Amino acid sequence: MIKFPTSDLPFSEYIHHCRTLIAERRTDLQRFHVHEKFIIDVNSPYELIPDKPTYSDGKLKYGALLLHGLFDCPFSLKDLGECLKSNGILSHAILLPGHGTRPEDLLKISYHEWIEALHYGIKTLQQRVEKIYLVGYSTGATLSVYQALQDKQIAGIILLAPALKIKAPIDILLNWRHLIKWIRNKKQWVCYEDEIDYARYQSIAFNPVIQLTMLMRVIKELARQQTITCPVFIATSREDETISSEEALRFFSQLSHHNNQLLLYSSRNYLHSDPRIVTRPTLNQQSHIKHFSHVSIPFAPHNVHYGKQGDYFYSRHQYTQEYTFGAYNRLEIQLFDILYNLGIVREKRRELTYNPDFDFMANKIVDFIVKN
Repeated sequence: MIKFPTSDLPFSEYIHHCRTLIAERRTDLQRFHVHEKFIIDVNSPYELIPDKPTYSDGKLKYGALLLHGLFDCPFSLKDLGECLKSNGILSHAILLPGHGTRPEDLLKISYHEWIEALHYGIKTLQQRVEKIYLVGYSTGATLSVYQALQDKQIAGIILLAPALKIKAPIDILLNWRHLIKWIRNKKQWVCYEDEIDYARYQSIAFNPVIQLTMLMRVIKELARQQTITCPVFIATSREDETISSEEALRFFSQLSHHNNQLLLYSSRNYLHSDPRIVTRPTLNQQSHIKHFSHVSIPFAPHNVHYGKQGDYFYSRHQYTQEYTFGAYNRLEIQLFDILYNLGIVREKRRELTYNPDFDFMANKIVDFIVKN
């Protein structure tokens, strides 16, 4: 496990250490049809250096620290990172401790270790750029909010499907300390699944979910005393099956910066009095897409793994008449499979794995960075 802070470890050496750790810890490198090196590449931190950067006082003007989500890896923000690179913005993607290796590595992790990784990422990027933007997906967005509440040097934060409140009732369970202690000692897993995805854990442990919820509580306490002064960009799905989009809207409504923006994906046409909120429709009958899922937001349609023609198992049937794609959780998918087999419904349900509106979102994010 990479320990933080790593003193003055150069970012290139940090990448090397993480790659070595991933190669040592993973036991599935020969399981998939892709090359071992590709799996290590996907799960490792990376640096994307622009060919035509903008300079200011001897430094690159813009830098983005990419923070992935829970059970994910840096690959989840690679598509956006490439877009930033082509627009003159340097990107550093870090690996949150416990990720990219095996699900068991999250059993004893603490959210404090994620914060230490965040601070290391900021420190190394500050050496290269004038303005730092935090780009967080899901739990990465939670960490971005945490930092922005305390660090006035952050130029702005971009939050994709921000995990500000989980739909599952974990927060209620946290009030029952004896139950939580029993869960940690006796019941380590919410579910333990076959690891069929080389870029995201399928097995869900209780501990990281509890750690995330504890971090959310810390943020609520900080927000009572401090405010975010930098501009904020949010992109989220109204029908998100994992996190509360209502909480994201509530959070946004409390922010006052005139350059704040919220991109709301929805299967319904919501009208908002706030001109900073833009609603984008998700219903696409031709592609059998009803709404956007939590995991779909950061991935482009051309993504090699989760895109239209991606190699991930559940990305292979995008245009068959058998499926409707959207924001469906595992229980909903299993239920509709049963109903389909009984002839009660005409289509099965599957989680949408990419964002059909990715280019629009990415261009909005680039404008948000370079115009602030």
